[in-house]
Amino acid sequence: MNKLTTLALAALLHAPSSVLRASEASQAAASPAGNRPNIIFLMDDQHRWDAIGRVDPVIKTPALDRLAQEGIFFDQAVCQAPMCVPSRYSMMLGLYPHQLGVLSNDGSNLADDQLPCDPLPEMLRKAGYQTAGFGKTHWAAVTSTRGFEVRYTSTDPETGAVQMSKDDPAALKRYNNETKKYGPGEENPKGYIGQTSQLPEGDHRDGWAFNHCLEFLDKGVDEKRPLFLYLSFLKPHAGNNVPAGYENLYNLSDMPVPEQPPLEMVEPSHDTGKSRQEMYRSFWSKATKEQWQQMILRYRANCSWIDSMFGRVMDKLRAKGLLDNCLIVYVSDHGEMLGERYYEFNKYCLYEHSVRVPLILSGTVIPAVTRGVADHRLAEEVDLYVTIAAAAGLPRPGGKPGENLLGSSSRKGGFCEFNDRPKVVSFMWRTSERKLILTFPKECLQKGSLQSADITAGEFYDLKTDPGEWHNLYLNVAFDKEKAMMAKALISHINSFALKKR
Repeated sequence: MNKLTTLALAALLHAPSSVLRASEASQAAASPAGNRPNIIFLMDDQHRWDAIGRVDPVIKTPALDRLAQEGIFFDQAVCQAPMCVPSRYSMMLGLYPHQLGVLSNDGSNLADDQLPCDPLPEMLRKAGYQTAGFGKTHWAAVTSTRGFEVRYTSTDPETGAVQMSKDDPAALKRYNNETKKYGPGEENPKGYIGQTSQLPEGDHRDGWAFNHCLEFLDKGVDEKRPLFLYLSFLKPHAGNNVPAGYENLYNLSDMPVPEQPPLEMVEPSHDTGKSRQEMYRSFWSKATKEQWQQMILRYRANCSWIDSMFGRVMDKLRAKGLLDNCLIVYVSDHGEMLGERYYEFNKYCLYEHSVRVPLILSGTVIPAVTRGVADHRLAEEVDLYVTIAAAAGLPRPGGKPGENLLGSSSRKGGFCEFNDRPKVVSFMWRTSERKLILTFPKECLQKGSLQSADITAGEFYDLKTDPGEWHNLYLNVAFDKEKAMMAKALISHINSFALKKR
């Protein structure tokens, strides 16, 4: 990036908020109903923020790299919950999990009549968009498709959706037979080590959704309306049964094995005693170097496979002129620990590789001066609802904590919450250099506000010198002033948005 571009971007990102609000207003005014951009929403599951070529050139993701080169890569973005269901609800409704009362993957889905606002696809449908959704939503919308006019899913029991179990039951059976030893969520050690799949791409659940997406683009697009296309893959979430060919992009001997801290350095913590923790520690503490390397290689190969499908969809969109006026979003619902920090696996914690997510905004709506840059602002996934509404020329939705990522941002910390313990809840406040995690009794959520006196435990990390978060500095008096400022900001932020009573 040349000096002129750098200076222009700095001027844009640090301009007075009144100037940027005027800019946002002119952008919205320039997007009347007849000229609204197509919105392409690409998502995958459990994709680490650093598992793309833009961050680590070893990772082969040319399609995502191209989106980043033609758009903005937010390198400090975080999810709002490190697990699928609350994270996806938060994104699709633009509210924090504690505002929604959707706190974990188990038993906290909302019925259609419990939704506090229109989900993103319904908001856009009402605004005149053709809405088409392919792949995972994970919000158990059993009575509707929540705004999707065209809907294909291999996992979600949505009334009105085309289900893989009925569309191609033989392929789904073959897939389930290949992964039957992978355990719940395909996340046991066998699921992480994985295998080279013996199935064709179309027998995979993601391959099935991908093929129907391509078919829709060929035959189903309504040229009289702007398009909202949602394509959400299940991988690179374990299991790592990767279609043939993608493992060949990597050398097994080059795969890193994460260094582990002593157990006493990382326990106790806010996620002590989480589900499957002992299973992972028991297996991976004895695993061979080759097993570790197979796991890492196949996770990366899964990332490359997903990227390939994204790339082929983008090629189709480009060939049909659907990217001539568009906003493209790419994001993952949360990250993946991959056995770091004393055999932490998958998500279910507030540590860096679980809460940080890859986030890219691309397409023609991105100002030329910001294309190809890394944006260091503290972005959150709730920002996507507000950003997409603005790009579509819609009024800012009321009551949302998110900010328009194509405008100004005054956020001082990145927020995430972990509600998967039966008696406690933990909240994160993160800057690019520091992280504070505070734990409270769960009954405090019922009061409607939190107080510093409610804190039962804390963690504080210097991310600059301790990126692996091995050293909890919460009781180090040298950081008392900074810790107190961050705690005040975190509690104030939580109390600024109504807590949902359960």
